[in-house]
Amino acid sequence: MFKKFSIAHWGRHFVASCRRFPIAIALLVYLTIFLFVLNHRLTDNDQLAFLLIFYPATGALLAVSMQLLTEDFSNRHVSYVTQIVAQFAWFGVSYYLSQYERFSFQQTIAVSATVATMALSVFLLCFYRKGEDVPFWNFSWRTLVAMGAGIFVGLMLCLGLLLFFQSLEWLFNIDVDSAVYMDIWTFCLVLMAPLLTMNLIPDGEFKHIYQVSTLPAFVKGVVQYLFIPLLLLYLVTLYIYAIKILMAWQLPVGWVSYLVSASMMGMVALIYLTYPLQHHQGNSFFKAVMRWMPLVMLPLLALMTVAIARRLTDYGITVSRLYVLVFNIWCYVVCIGLLIVRNKRIWWVPASFALVLFLISVGPQSIANVTQRHLLGEARRAFVASGYTRFPLTGAQYEQWLEKADSKVARSVDAKLDYLWMYYDFDVIAPLLDRDAHIGSLKMIDDVEAIESVSLPFGNSDMIGKVKIPSGYSFVQSVRVDEALMLTDDAKHFQFTVETVTDFTPLDYKFELDIRKLAEYDRSRINKRDPDFKPLLIDNGKAAMLFEQYDAAVFGDSLQSFSGYGLLFTN
Repeated sequence: MFKKFSIAHWGRHFVASCRRFPIAIALLVYLTIFLFVLNHRLTDNDQLAFLLIFYPATGALLAVSMQLLTEDFSNRHVSYVTQIVAQFAWFGVSYYLSQYERFSFQQTIAVSATVATMALSVFLLCFYRKGEDVPFWNFSWRTLVAMGAGIFVGLMLCLGLLLFFQSLEWLFNIDVDSAVYMDIWTFCLVLMAPLLTMNLIPDGEFKHIYQVSTLPAFVKGVVQYLFIPLLLLYLVTLYIYAIKILMAWQLPVGWVSYLVSASMMGMVALIYLTYPLQHHQGNSFFKAVMRWMPLVMLPLLALMTVAIARRLTDYGITVSRLYVLVFNIWCYVVCIGLLIVRNKRIWWVPASFALVLFLISVGPQSIANVTQRHLLGEARRAFVASGYTRFPLTGAQYEQWLEKADSKVARSVDAKLDYLWMYYDFDVIAPLLDRDAHIGSLKMIDDVEAIESVSLPFGNSDMIGKVKIPSGYSFVQSVRVDEALMLTDDAKHFQFTVETVTDFTPLDYKFELDIRKLAEYDRSRINKRDPDFKPLLIDNGKAAMLFEQYDAAVFGDSLQSFSGYGLLFTN
């Protein structure tokens, strides 16, 4: 791969790469040019900018994957048509996504999972045939090395150019526009690093090598004297913990799932790294350790299952818990499968992971959608069981229900609705509750009930240019509130003063705020730039305060702490 470094050799390689990956290279060249233009001339059309960045970036990845798959087709026309159809389909998906000003929670997960699946398909798609595990390992190993080399050379080139232009400023007092530095990052990492990687991806006879490679001595030493001892130490620690909870007859705590997951991924990585040793004579130590490692993992996976079940039973389902549960089930399948094939078949492990990730992340059956429907259904059933059948409930009705319902049920429903509001949109729970409902007032964090912090999608300096000064005021400045509060007698209202952001000078302006007003500060409508939404603006007759963000902790009806930033309007 790195034997020849002549200009003629790399020139031939580059021409061959252009012929091999024409769509990917064209998209990357276009993306680089567009980022140059965007860096020097901002656009007001965020949706168009998203499409013109997202599609070429992800489309290039798709083009590489499809080329690696279809270049083995015997019919070249089928190969071309497959690639073109894939690009048109993905452009349609990208255009659909660009119509949203921001992604919903479900869309964010779906897009992330889809792009991750695309990345894995680069290594997997062209080795779907039975018995190609050895070529898969050779190809994936060399491609990973190519990616590392591409990123390394791109970074070195980038740092070298950045230092060169910086030296012009230091030595000759030449003023270099800051945009030039961003152009350098774009050129080196968006264009040059991927081009070098595509240059080095195995091709032709080097793509399907059925001869088992020899593991480099350095890699073998690192695995034998570093990775395996660390993994064994991890496993011994988890086994000691398992014995401890069995002797105390206690349920495992939630973080056990993450430790077991880390151990499982470490085991899979080691099996991949030592795969060539399974096909060579000798290496009895490696073979024995890797042969029985999946069996050693099975009891720990059972411990992880118990921990997940406890979290689901105690606190109900969330997206993250369901992902961990599916991962736990996948781990069982992987361990049992590796025991059956004696670690000599490995292609199916990352392939099954990519397939499962895609299936549980994209579509109506995705975990995010299932969680949303389940939590909404539980909340609705709790309301109906208490006699509330007309929806949405007003804020007063919801507050009345919280007081009358069983405390455990009320806390559970309030937490579920707060979770939906936090990770999804308020529109998701709008069929059940009006916007004046105070959601999350019963959520406990270290015995303190908390209201989540809220932030606008731009900073103070941008707000000053975008926010219209209220009638009756002439000046605006950025201010902060930092624990400067005084609770009134009824404990539902509090008073605070403001100070400047720059030098923290106290200002003689006092404001009063009802705790329940905080619930009207809906982040989903802020992020959507809802034209009908009125932000949290407080007017005391002498000045007005517009909050950009705040953090509040509430216990019962009394405020424990409050801080935030915003804009102060004065005459």
